[in-house]
Amino acid sequence: MGRAAKVGPVGETARMAGTTKDRIMGSALGLFLERGYLGASVRDIADANGVTVPALYYHFTNKDDLLAAIVAPLADDGDALIERLDARRVPPDELPAVALGGYFDVLAAHLDVFRFVSTDLAVRRHPVAGHRLAAQQSRFTKLLAGPRPSRARRLCAAAAIGAIRRPLRRRDIDPTRDREQILAAALAAHAAVIA
Repeated sequence: MGRAAKVGPVGETARMAGTTKDRIMGSALGLFLERGYLGASVRDIADANGVTVPALYYHFTNKDDLLAAIVAPLADDGDALIERLDARRVPPDELPAVALGGYFDVLAAHLDVFRFVSTDLAVRRHPVAGHRLAAQQSRFTKLLAGPRPSRARRLCAAAAIGAIRRPLRRRDIDPTRDREQILAAALAAHAAVIA
């Protein structure tokens, strides 16, 4: 996976500007970022697209279905990264850099969605979207910690992931410009096991 393109506040919504379904997803994401998942109604989303609620329901069965469609590309890319890392059998000394670099790139490629899902408690608690993303993060942490990890190794893996996630939530971060610094911090956190 190559470097992610710079994604700003409307980056993900701009990429969702093709079909009517894509436009609905893009404007819904914009409303969710602005108002939160619970704060943006189906009526608000329909109005933002100049369609009726029944027309919106032609594309999405309900608001949860719309949320799942918005989150799916991020979750799918995260699953693909984990599968690639498992299948490639990356040497243990290379795994942290390869895994953390790939993780950064996945989040950066879906920056608006990541910012939305990581800061909206209703999404994190969502029984489908939230559960899928939490399970994925747990799998990635286990992969990064290695087989039969010590408590210290598990903590360092979690700290490394946090060293990527936390800065990417900030609006003043440019994923292209700041990638190397963020990854250096994540790798340092991963290597910080105290003997």
